[in-house]
Amino acid sequence: MIKVVGSAGHCFQNTIQGPRMQGNLMLPVFIGCPPGKRLAFDITYTLEYNRLQNKHYFDCVHVDLEMPCFHFRDTFYPFFLIQDMATGDSGSFKGSYVLKVVGGGPNVDNIKEYSEEEIYRFNSPLDNTNSLIWTTKNTTMITKDSAFSVMSHQSLGIKWLCLENSPCYDTIPHSIFAPEFFFKVSVSNRGVDQSTYCDYQLIFLLHIHGLPLSAKRSFIILMISTSIFLSLVILYIIFCLLLPLMAKTCNILRWKIKNIITSEFYYTHSSSSRVFSSTSETRSSVSSRSSFQVVEKNKPEPEKIVKKPLT
Repeated sequence: MIKVVGSAGHCFQNTIQGPRMQGNLMLPVFIGCPPGKRLAFDITYTLEYNRLQNKHYFDCVHVDLEMPCFHFRDTFYPFFLIQDMATGDSGSFKGSYVLKVVGGGPNVDNIKEYSEEEIYRFNSPLDNTNSLIWTTKNTTMITKDSAFSVMSHQSLGIKWLCLENSPCYDTIPHSIFAPEFFFKVSVSNRGVDQSTYCDYQLIFLLHIHGLPLSAKRSFIILMISTSIFLSLVILYIIFCLLLPLMAKTCNILRWKIKNIITSEFYYTHSSSSRVFSSTSETRSSVSSRSSFQVVEKNKPEPEKIVKKPLT
């Protein structure tokens, strides 16, 4: 029950028809954060706005619709939604928030959680250890302890740095042309947002690709690439110089092999001919002898002449 102080006897006016209310006043009453509301990363509008502001969009080599890529050299403009899980309504979050990188790694399976000291070094604009991962494009408010930047939907975006002592510096690339890094990002409005009674906390993964290589690693890659190229050129020159000699040697080997095969064939054919001729002669001799014996056997015996004495 709500009671207005000093309202007794002043809310009604006596008339001929009886007491009548003199009027009313609508007064908004904030009763705290409704249950079921949460903060979410607005991927669709973030992609659209980033493409519009940067005049282009470079996605990863391997596209993931649930985790789109953002290029290291492009300014990053994040946007968030307030979702009501009870009613299903959603709307843009237009309050203030603090963004921190609280973890990261070269791939999703190897994400490291950073300590409080590392979180300060990687995110605080007051860091002097050359470890910043990102910075804002414009001067923004800072938290009460002057440790982190306070951002809003009107901020001019985030510029990725990955300085020398940061974990994303000189990342070993899976592909020479697309070194990448996965950041675990925390967003919170606690203590910095006066537009709502709700304290939101959101943690999500952000995929950044196209990170620059250090001078040392770039030199190593250049030397390896140059060595491979020179090796291929030298092998090509050697091949061109040795090609005539190799062709001549192949011809000689081919003729020798052909001669060996021809000689072997001739020897085999001659031996077969001799064996066949000898066999034929033997068979002819045996056949002649058999024929002769048959003839001798069938020859009639000579007539015996009997001489008779004359009388």
